[in-house]
Amino acid sequence: MPAGREGLTDRRLTYLFGSDHQRGIVRPADGDVRNVGSTDLWRLRTDDSFLRLHIPGNFPRLKVRPALDRIGTVLNLITDPDLNPKVLGYASRLLREHGGRVINRPEDVLRSSRDRMADLLDGIDGLIVPRVARFRGHANLALRAIESAGLRFPAILRAIGTHNGEISGIVASPQALAAIIDRKEEYFLTEFVESRDQAGLYHKIRLFFFGPDAVFRHRIISDQWNVHGPDRERFMVHHPAAIALEREMVQRGLAAFPAEVRSVLQAVRARVPLDYFGIDFALMSDGRLLLFEANATMNFFSMSREPPFDYFEPLLAEAQAKFTAMIEA
Repeated sequence: MPAGREGLTDRRLTYLFGSDHQRGIVRPADGDVRNVGSTDLWRLRTDDSFLRLHIPGNFPRLKVRPALDRIGTVLNLITDPDLNPKVLGYASRLLREHGGRVINRPEDVLRSSRDRMADLLDGIDGLIVPRVARFRGHANLALRAIESAGLRFPAILRAIGTHNGEISGIVASPQALAAIIDRKEEYFLTEFVESRDQAGLYHKIRLFFFGPDAVFRHRIISDQWNVHGPDRERFMVHHPAAIALEREMVQRGLAAFPAEVRSVLQAVRARVPLDYFGIDFALMSDGRLLLFEANATMNFFSMSREPPFDYFEPLLAEAQAKFTAMIEA
């Protein structure tokens, strides 16, 4: 992240970032500030006129606290409640003294973990929300959490705070789960819902909400259920019909979806208290949406620019405009 011009008092938009795993500002030679558990959506904003507010993991022991008198709107870029619960808590308490606007308030981000999002979005008509259990790596704790959630097997096991398709595996039973969990780890277990289409393929659609506005990001297909970015070059590149469909969806945005799908997405938008967030889902053969995840820590970049995927530039311009409109609202 490029450094903000902190000496310019007339530029009061403030980027809030930090990490439980840092003791201070991490500034590599390339000038970026890297944070575990943060979104890359700040890259949608090309104007470098911002202040920078950093909350390190040792924030309570700092002798000098950040002054808030020069800060106007705060854009919170600390987005993972599982990796950064401490700094989100520190930021929430600090910003109680701030009279201005906070985009993605830290306390709302803290309530956006996989299990809490599943509870929040459950019951929306037309949306399949797989049940999620959270537990430390003890068999008895896992069983209690599974029973409490009403979760059925098979299920996807992942360590908390992992993204980008990083999973521990699909487990078929409580016994199989007990054999692989680690007492030192904490996990999410998510019901696996079969979503292959008639051709035997899987897909994942990603949208972002910036305030009330939605931006289509991509529709990737794969021959594997765990669909992620590398499948574009590995598999999707050989399927021109899927490429043509994604191109059309980039061009049309939400208008590419049936009215029933748009209604479900708007219901999701209405329930989620975050100002910005992403949602990954699949469209089932019966028209329902299968939720994979919804949170603020999804990345927007990188973006394909080489043929046959050279159709994203209009999407980037749309996202930049809507992201800016959210900030300036």
